[in-house]
Amino acid sequence: MRKLALALPAAVAAVLVAVAMSVGSSHREAPNTALDPTADDTDVYAFTANDAPGKLTVVANWIPFEDPAGGPNFYRFDDRAHYYINVDNTGDGKYDIRYEFKFKTHIRNKNSFLYALPGVSSFNDPKLNVVQTYDLFRERYKNGKQVGEKRIAHNLPVAPNNAGPKTFPNYNAVASSAIRNFGSGGKVFAGQRDDPFFVDLGMTFDAINFRPGTGTGNQGGGKDDLAGYNVHSIVLQVPDKQVTRNRKAVAGPSAKNAVVGVWSSTERRRLQLTTAAHHGGGHHRWVQVSRLGNPLVNEVVIPLGKKDQFNRTQPNQDAARYGKYVLSPELAHVMNVLFNLGAPEHNRTDIVQAVLQGIPGLNQVQRKGAKEPAVDTLKINLGTPPAGSPNRFGVLAGDNAGYPNGRRLTDDVVDIDLRVFAGFLKGHKVPLGDGVDQNDVPFLSSFPYVAPPHAGYDSQIKRIEPPHPPTPAQPALAR
Repeated sequence: MRKLALALPAAVAAVLVAVAMSVGSSHREAPNTALDPTADDTDVYAFTANDAPGKLTVVANWIPFEDPAGGPNFYRFDDRAHYYINVDNTGDGKYDIRYEFKFKTHIRNKNSFLYALPGVSSFNDPKLNVVQTYDLFRERYKNGKQVGEKRIAHNLPVAPNNAGPKTFPNYNAVASSAIRNFGSGGKVFAGQRDDPFFVDLGMTFDAINFRPGTGTGNQGGGKDDLAGYNVHSIVLQVPDKQVTRNRKAVAGPSAKNAVVGVWSSTERRRLQLTTAAHHGGGHHRWVQVSRLGNPLVNEVVIPLGKKDQFNRTQPNQDAARYGKYVLSPELAHVMNVLFNLGAPEHNRTDIVQAVLQGIPGLNQVQRKGAKEPAVDTLKINLGTPPAGSPNRFGVLAGDNAGYPNGRRLTDDVVDIDLRVFAGFLKGHKVPLGDGVDQNDVPFLSSFPYVAPPHAGYDSQIKRIEPPHPPTPAQPALAR
């Protein structure tokens, strides 16, 4: 694919990144992962936290729609899968650094049906019957070939499911013991958390059926269909120099090593139902079954017949295999059929560059003597300082520390996407949204940042966004 020109202000160019992503994150985004939730990575966030400058923080989530009361066999990472956080620091769509998580489940009393007895006070409390641990590995690659692997943490605890206050009188204290330091400045957490994504899925997938009293979705009143549900999160925080291509800290936003691409993935062993397959002793090779970079790409942009293939392929194959679906996004056509909005439907070369190549001068990897390939990774400039007052519209509102320069937990990608599809870049600034502007519970200001999980005993599913004055089609630029 030829290199595309883009001469737009950063705030406008940033909006293009969102165009290829529709409304609703990657929960049940493909036929196979819908049947395999423990391998389904629902969201990835990459940002520089206010309390951790000079470090990359990644939140990667798996297992959509965890009902907090879903016992007696509560949710967990799958021992038969390998979970990854991938980093591309050269911009070629191939992982250069991988953090691999391998889990193991332990049942202390197999003669009991209980997940835990009342009064669990710590991870080591024998009353906690089902426990998980994991090993963390760091792998290095060059030109797609592995050149090193090191186990950097062993037998770390996974925060348990929050069954309720009788089982865990002080759940947060138990879960906090799963926060562990490793190496030189690294920090990691794995376990159940509140699902941080917020969206009116019912409105979205009922043919963008705006709810009465919500206007065009910019006046609140939307129903957060992920409110009250949990996910399983891996939160990783490492010094910048551990993921940059020259292994040095990032000096500033213009540094040549400042931008990296991040995505998550899941692998399982290949199964072959033949007689010959049994002679290998179960040592079939590992294959990728799911991946997630930018939110929403696979869920809506990639057609049904290609979704599982997308999950099996690597980002460096995106331009050749899936570029045409970005150039002519189906959602733009659907919106025109439903609302006659005049959204551009074809030749969206601007989207290809901004979404898959990064925004020049902001989050495009600097590659000497080479054009930027089109790859679906969540690109973040590690030299961009955190915003003192984050804006949920991110770069669109002049907040360069937000989406699509990485993605923070508070960034409202749904509203951005809808407005751009309506024709923002053509001057048709319809104030579309889903009526849900924030998460159902506040995020934490310190690691692991994602809110604690909802308890099974007192969980309440769904939340209605309170009505508010209409949000303008174009947010005021941050001053």
